[in-house]
Amino acid sequence: IVLAVLIRLATAPLRWSSWNGAPVLFKDVFYAAIRTMLEHITIAQARYMYKSTTDTYLDLCAETKAVPNSLHLDGVMCHWIGDEDADFVILFLHGGGYTQPCTIGHMQYFHRLISDLNAPTQPHSSASASASAAVLLPAYTLAPEAIFPTQLSQAATALSHLLTTRPPSRILLTGDSAGGALVLSLLSHILHPHPHPSLAIPRIALAAPLAGVCVYSPWVSFSTAHASFARNAQRDTLVPGMLRKWAAMFLGSARGEMPVKEVTEGDNYSEALLAGMGWWRGVHEKVGDVMVWAGEDEVFVDALREFGERFGEAWRVGGGEPEKATLEVARGEAHIGPIMDVMFKYEGKSRAQVVVEEWWVQRLA
Repeated sequence: IVLAVLIRLATAPLRWSSWNGAPVLFKDVFYAAIRTMLEHITIAQARYMYKSTTDTYLDLCAETKAVPNSLHLDGVMCHWIGDEDADFVILFLHGGGYTQPCTIGHMQYFHRLISDLNAPTQPHSSASASASAAVLLPAYTLAPEAIFPTQLSQAATALSHLLTTRPPSRILLTGDSAGGALVLSLLSHILHPHPHPSLAIPRIALAAPLAGVCVYSPWVSFSTAHASFARNAQRDTLVPGMLRKWAAMFLGSARGEMPVKEVTEGDNYSEALLAGMGWWRGVHEKVGDVMVWAGEDEVFVDALREFGERFGEAWRVGGGEPEKATLEVARGEAHIGPIMDVMFKYEGKSRAQVVVEEWWVQRLA
């Protein structure tokens, strides 16, 4: 990793005339380091290096001087960020390729988001909300220790619990990357209950639509053949080889850490881009508003554009208001850009962060 950083820095002047990296040198070098790490890290190394989601949550509580508040729901531990009695609850399904725990940066992002929404006079707050919000974070079981649809079942368990405590109109769903894809899996399950032969995935019956869904760079396709993988290879953090390995582990089609097949393919539940328009019809009756966020410089962007257009068309054809299902492609941003900016410890907020926060404010109005 150190060598990759040094090479990236040393070659930067040679690349000025035909620059194809991240828009800022710091990000360009940092992304190169992340790509190098992801290309070589094994699951055993990751488990040794990184704390569990639950342990990281305890670190967040220590950092923010909050009292830990967790609940155990039928095999999945869930953690509160903020006041569980808030007006709205945001069910957050974290990213990490289904194989990695939630990072402190992810938690800091959502802690700052709800802090700003709940107390808009704070520094760095860009807007105000008229109702309070809290986050519930399930520490779902990672792959390869558990394969799909275990993670969907645990997400459905968390949502089912929330529905016993408040109406659907007070619940929002969010997730980034693999977690964003898991949110879409949950939407699919609400529309078409998953027919797993042995795993009893809780069915979700909604008396009214959920308040909203916001997904950041969701992993909607396991294919690495989209043109944006080549176009944005030097602008993003993700690498195709790692994605193929993690997808195979998630679906249970890996031998050790290597995919058995050249191309890993899921189904409508695990790989949202495979679902046709008809699959999503009626989704506007299950959720009031959906935003798909994508970075123009991420390798997923072509798949996300295709998914966003198809989902939006299904929403409109089914009778949903067009402005309630949106695709936001942020210029100059890489994978999960708004969250990455918090990981970088930027004091101010990027345009991407502000746009997403404004969406949250409108949902809580």
